[in-house]
Amino acid sequence: MELVRIDGCRRFVSSEVHKIISQEDAMNERIEVLRRLQSIDTQVKRLVGDKLYRGYDVQKKQHHIQQKKAELSKLGEEIKSVQKNVGSKELDLKSREAEINKLRLQMNQVKTNKEYNAIKTEIGGKEADKSVLEDAILGMMSQYEEIQQRYKSFEKEIEHEETQLKELQRQVETDMKTLETEINELKKKRDKYASMLDSDTLQQYNRLVSHKDAVAVVNVVNKVCQGCFMSVTAQILNQLMSGKDLTFCNSCGRILYLESGNEDVEEDVK
Repeated sequence: MELVRIDGCRRFVSSEVHKIISQEDAMNERIEVLRRLQSIDTQVKRLVGDKLYRGYDVQKKQHHIQQKKAELSKLGEEIKSVQKNVGSKELDLKSREAEINKLRLQMNQVKTNKEYNAIKTEIGGKEADKSVLEDAILGMMSQYEEIQQRYKSFEKEIEHEETQLKELQRQVETDMKTLETEINELKKKRDKYASMLDSDTLQQYNRLVSHKDAVAVVNVVNKVCQGCFMSVTAQILNQLMSGKDLTFCNSCGRILYLESGNEDVEEDVK
């Protein structure tokens, strides 16, 4: 007979019972280590995700600025095109004016009314062409001014966006350092808890974590696995109650455990 503490009371039990109690205590400790390990892995996964999304914030802002710059470049090309067209029309206008001046000189030298009227009619046609060109140039100049205003507005927007980007990059850099520090601290804790497990248990846990979205250890509540929400068999419940070895869900393969004081399960197993 050996003296042990059970439910807060000291009692004499046989060596075989003492061995079973020791096995249960060892399994409970192993499950607790696995749960702590899982909690750390969950936190690390969340922090790594936070780092990734913070990097996306910068990339998203940079992409937005690049789009603005592309639009600005298009406006610049439009300005050049309008300037070129205005220049071409102004040359045409000067050509018409030169032709009109030449015809007026010829008008002063004609000797018959027929020649005079012919030149006058031709000048009228040239004047009409000149008027059309002047209207076209005025329209282009109005278009040019409107595009110029949009161009300057875009320049200011881009300048403001780039100022915001620099501030965001500084903030993200600070956040990244903080997140990296937290991750490193958690990894140190993980190494400590991992060293408490035997190699087989740790290997099984790591395999499950890599395939089960970082949830490898789950509770059984009302005879239901909280990982896949499928009912567990009486045999699985018996294995859990015995506390001799790790018990896995037949449906999802996760490591199962029972919370202390799960009376309904205990009664069902009995």
